[in-house]
Amino acid sequence: MSQIKEPLKTILRKYCHVECYDPLLMKNAISTGNGFPYDAELFKSQLREAIDNKLISPQEYEELTEEDFDSQADLQV
Repeated sequence: MSQIKEPLKTILRKYCHVECYDPLLMKNAISTGNGFPYDAELFKSQLREAIDNKLISPQEYEELTEEDFDSQADLQV
């Protein structure tokens, strides 16, 4: 069972897909709210929680973003 909460799961799928990943787009969307219909503070806290507690497996991340990591350690970095 996935431990990835919403909206983090949707944001990873929508903004972090390997073919359309643009960190500046995501940063601007979060800081301005333009085109980012999610609670930015909730997203940040969920991302921090997922990183700190290793809640996202490499397989789950790949399913959402199509980016491949060989290990949990690589994903954490």
